[in-house]
Amino acid sequence: MQRIAEEAARRLSNTLVAPALTLSGGRDSVGLTPDQRARNLYGRLHFIPARRPPPNTHVLLVDDVITTGTTSAACVTTLAAAGIPVAGVVALLSAG
Repeated sequence: MQRIAEEAARRLSNTLVAPALTLSGGRDSVGLTPDQRARNLYGRLHFIPARRPPPNTHVLLVDDVITTGTTSAACVTTLAAAGIPVAGVVALLSAG
């Protein structure tokens, strides 16, 4: 995912990639319902302060696929809790 974001940033002017989230442990979410996905993500998504984007940066979240939107929503919530508002979500494809 980071390689894709970096390539997109390279093609856009004044853009940088700040991989500020990490996901630890747990299981793959394939086949889970939205509620099961949310429970599966709980406590596993972490903000990395050292990778905080510069102040006043417009942040776009890049996701590989949106199936139920649970992961993207959790990422937006985690970033918001760290004081980083997300201007939008860009997905490479949708399962719907």
